[in-house]
Parts: sequence; structure tokens; C-alpha cells
Amino acid sequence: MLEVYTWEPNANSGKPLLMLKEKGVEFAYHYIDLGRREQHSRAYLELNPNGTVPTVIHDGRVLTESSPTLEYLDAALEGPALRPRDPYLLWRMRWWIRFLDRHFCPALAMFGGAGASRAMPVQDAETIERQVKDIPIPERRRVWRLIMAKQVPEAALEESSRRIGAGIRLFEQALAEHPYLAGSEFSLADIVAMITVYAMPVIRPEEVNDRKTPRYMDWFRRCHARPGTRAAFALGRGWVGGRVAEARKLLGV
Repeated sequence: MLEVYTWEPNANSGKPLLMLKEKGVEFAYHYIDLGRREQHSRAYLELNPNGTVPTVIHDGRVLTESSPTLEYLDAALEGPALRPRDPYLLWRMRWWIRFLDRHFCPALAMFGGAGASRAMPVQDAETIERQVKDIPIPERRRVWRLIMAKQVPEAALEESSRRIGAGIRLFEQALAEHPYLAGSEFSLADIVAMITVYAMPVIRPEEVNDRKTPRYMDWFRRCHARPGTRAAFALGRGWVGGRVAEARKLLGV
């Protein structure tokens, strides 16, 4: 039995959902509601002491950290290969995954956190500490304190905006060489990117559009049209479905 404990098909939580739908592999999907902080519940922390999603269980092995888990699953499971055989293209795939995980996606998350902060009611320090006390990783507790106290630094948002702009230009440059990030075939690099940036033409239309980034836009259309991508996003229970529909309408997919 293959089991996936995760949230919506969005960012890190969605990586195994998209990957397994592309592989055509059956799995049990255990929905972990981040809005209710189920990832910090006693039951979930017994499974994954870091309190992060996703957690995948395969043959009794508990797998955490989303991107390494994708490589494991691609090697261990039947279905279309999602890693290039060519050593250079494999390097390219891993380069993109590292870039996305370390630079691009955290910058997007910073904006997401700031948006969540604006939507939250004002809370006193005691209430904030009570709500973050079950977060096991100190760095994550610090981030949530900032978000809940509405203290996300302006300098951090400016740096995140710079990184996003630079990343968009890198996407356009890479996709001038190949139709997908790691070559001519859809790979894990595209999964890691797509599950987070699927709505980029909607959220940053002034930077991502057919005039400024035509190759990036074509990549979005190719990825959104894939049956595996459609099946993965159909698993969403919340706002992700609406955002995906908005992106597809803009793209004409």
C-alpha cells in the first residue's frame, strides 16, 4: 500500500500528488488540513516529528522531504520515467529542483505568508505563543510568529520580489532551449515547478504574459493540458481549484 499524507495539490504538499498521477500509480490520499493545523497534531507528529507535509509511506518506509521523495518514488514504482537518462539532463533536472526549492518557491511563499498575515485578525503575544507552541521546528515557529503578528519585514518582501523576477527570466531562458525544464520530456523538475507556479500568469500578469514570456506561457499550456496534471489538481478541496480554473481560462486551455 502506498499512502500519501498531505494537504492540497499546492507547493510542497502537492508534489507527490502530481507525480503519482503522472506515473499512473494508485495511492491512498490522507488529507491533512493545514488550515486546522493538523500537521501539528499529536497523531501526525508521531508519523512525521517535523510536522511538515507531505509524508509518504511505501513498503513500510516513512518518507519525508518532498523532492527527494519524488526521486525515490520514480525509481521504486512502475510507470513512465520522470528522470532523464542522459547525465547532463539529469543534472539539469536536479539543478532546477534545487533552484526552485531554495530560492524561487520560498520567495513565493514569503508573499503568500504576507497575504495570510493581512487576512488574520490582530492577536496578542500570548495567543500567538499558544498557537505556535506545537510547531516542532524553531525556524518555522519564528516565521509563524512574524506572520501572525503582522510583522513580515518589508525588506524580505522586496528581496522576494527580486528573486521572483529573476526566476521568471530564468524560466524563459531555459524554455528557449527545450520545451521542458530538463529537456524534451516532462520531468520531476516540471512537477516541482508546476505544482507551485501553476497560476503565475494570473498572480503576476505584468511579468508573465504572451508578449514578455511567450515560451514560459507555452510551457504552462503544455503542463496544464497534461492528464496527470488535471487529475492531480482535481484532488483539491479548497481554493486551489478556483485558482487553477482561473489560470486555465487565461491560458485558453
